Amino acid sequence: MSLTTNYVPLTLPHTFQDPQSRSDRPASSGDAPRAPASGAPSTGASTTGVPTTGTVVNPNPEQPAPAGPCAGGEMMYMMPLFLVLMYFMMIRPEQKRKKEQMELLAAIKVGEAVVMLSGMHGVVTALDDKTVTIRAGDASITFDRSSVARIVREEATATTGA
Repeated sequence: MSLTTNYVPLTLPHTFQDPQSRSDRPASSGDAPRAPASGAPSTGASTTGVPTTGTVVNPNPEQPAPAGPCAGGEMMYMMPLFLVLMYFMMIRPEQKRKKEQMELLAAIKVGEAVVMLSGMHGVVTALDDKTVTIRAGDASITFDRSSVARIVREEATATTGA
């Protein structure tokens, strides 16, 4: 069975930095240089509408120049909001889970039935600071204490079996 790949051609719109100069485009009413109302000759603009000095001329003085992408104050409030959201959605639940696991590891006693991270079931026969020895069938196996996934409680199995 062979898979065929189909390519879909997409036409992309022009970017904001159009490579055409202003003289290549047809003139519109907004591109034409305007004389001041006092009748004095206009300064700083050539006949093509491109400024002759280093100053930026707004081609349409009735409308203000557009603001930059980060000009609004909304972004200033959104970043702390995302950080707080990330704390409550990711960091805090992980801290709670680690705390519960540490309490579980501290509560292990000899003779309790446990399930290891590998899925092996057994009964604890010996405890050390860093290791736990379990009996699974006829074998006695030593694991790291941190590899205990859960303690099997008899009360939980008795209520589910009834």
